Amino acid sequence: MTLFEQTDRALTLYANQFAGRSIVLDKFVYDILDTSLLNGGVFLAAYWWLWFEADESGVHTQRRKVVVALLAVIGVAGASLLLKVLLPFRYPPLSDADLGLRLPFGVDPTSLNDFSAFPSGHAMLFFALSVPLWMRSRWLGAAAAGWTLLAICLPLLHLGDHWASDIFGGAVVGVALMLLLCRLIGATGLPDRVVRFSATHPPAFYAIAWLVALEIAVRFDAVQAFCLDAARLARAVLF
Repeated sequence: MTLFEQTDRALTLYANQFAGRSIVLDKFVYDILDTSLLNGGVFLAAYWWLWFEADESGVHTQRRKVVVALLAVIGVAGASLLLKVLLPFRYPPLSDADLGLRLPFGVDPTSLNDFSAFPSGHAMLFFALSVPLWMRSRWLGAAAAGWTLLAICLPLLHLGDHWASDIFGGAVVGVALMLLLCRLIGATGLPDRVVRFSATHPPAFYAIAWLVALEIAVRFDAVQAFCLDAARLARAVLF
């Protein structure tokens, strides 16, 4: 076993050591991770704040950047699903009987085997969302990254959903891809057209924006559910 693998296992075991001891604790950790208001909702609230933020002259200077960021994060979410399909399948820690993880109360280990554990989609998405906030304000970006670590990544390790390397890899890929996509999308005229559309057709724009924001806040659950059903169907047909 390599040093990397030893470190990965040690970090995963350390974060999991309190699982399976208290029903209340395990339920609390699960609810934090599963409640969209506490993860995606917090981030989208920050983006809506930036959308309506205005300078002293009343100009909404952040709107183009918000559009760029949200378009880019849709790309990050799509890349996360593609990576889980294209990369070699990796089972989550709870599926490793030799690791000796503590099984949290109310968790079914077999429910985690539909998608590969690497990279962590949570880490990719929420660290990616932290990047534009960091560009706007260092303290805001630091707060977003800290919240992601405490309210999203730590619960994933506690529940045995991911290895520590899944989260680290997801964070690195999410940040790098977000920086690249923001640069590429920002160099086009698409964000300007979206901002103009928001000014000329506000009812249609805000109806669409609400739906997009909702899907981002719930981590594209509808899209993931569709992909999961498709994966199950493919397995049933092929195997």
